[in-house]
Amino acid sequence: MVMQAQQLGLPFRHGPRSGKFPRQQASPRASNGEGFCRDKVAMPQKPSGAHEGTCTIVFLGAHGASVEVEAPKDGYILDAGLNAGLELPFTCRGGICGACVGRVTEGEVDASDIADVTFTLNEEEVEGGMTLLCMSRPISDRLVVETQSDWGYSIGDLSEWKGPTGEILGKRVQPLMGKAWETAKQE
Repeated sequence: MVMQAQQLGLPFRHGPRSGKFPRQQASPRASNGEGFCRDKVAMPQKPSGAHEGTCTIVFLGAHGASVEVEAPKDGYILDAGLNAGLELPFTCRGGICGACVGRVTEGEVDASDIADVTFTLNEEEVEGGMTLLCMSRPISDRLVVETQSDWGYSIGDLSEWKGPTGEILGKRVQPLMGKAWETAKQE
């Protein structure tokens, strides 16, 4: 292993640590200013007071589901949906993973809390109404959002968006293998 690491030009640490593994080097990307994912994740911000009042958010989901939620304009769209009991996809809640992406078909949002939206969505997607629900606040009095369950993480382009596919009202999930949940609970 030592020979392989040296042949590849990797620095090798000998001494009290372990001597078996090459020392990790800084990524070349880190030094050219692009940074790492952890440098792009935004933490939820406290409301600045710039957005006052409430908004009617209409969440559109699969099979024609439509749910209206009254929410404060200083809160995030994802939080409004989750607080109303909707099933919405999300992972990081920091504007980086893309799992919570939705498409705004009516109204305006403020996504300025996202450190770098281009890390997840490209310019065409943003112009097409795509937004990260976890870090976007409603600006207008009425907002209509198409939810998704099969597009997240910004795979593909905007032409692949299939409209509202999110199971926002929940879905009975069948186990992939093994016993059904009801049977397992009884044991």
